Amino acid sequence: MNNQQQTNPDRIISRAQFRELTGISRTTEWRLNQEGKLPSLVEVNGRVLGYLESAYNAWLKQYSA
Repeated sequence: MNNQQQTNPDRIISRAQFRELTGISRTTEWRLNQEGKLPSLVEVNGRVLGYLESAYNAWLKQYSA
C-alpha cells in the first residue's frame, strides 16, 4: 500500500434532497441562489444540477450559528 491518502469523492445532493433537508421551497431556493446565499450548484450531467455535500455542510454550519 502506498502512503498517499485516499479521499472519498464528494457526494452530490440533488436539489430536491437539498430542499427536503433545509425545508425551503423551490421559489426560496431560486431566490437565495440568485442572491448568492446558497452553495454553488454543480452540473451532474448535461441537465441535472445538485450541491456538493461538503458545500452543503459548510453552508449549514455558517447559517446555523
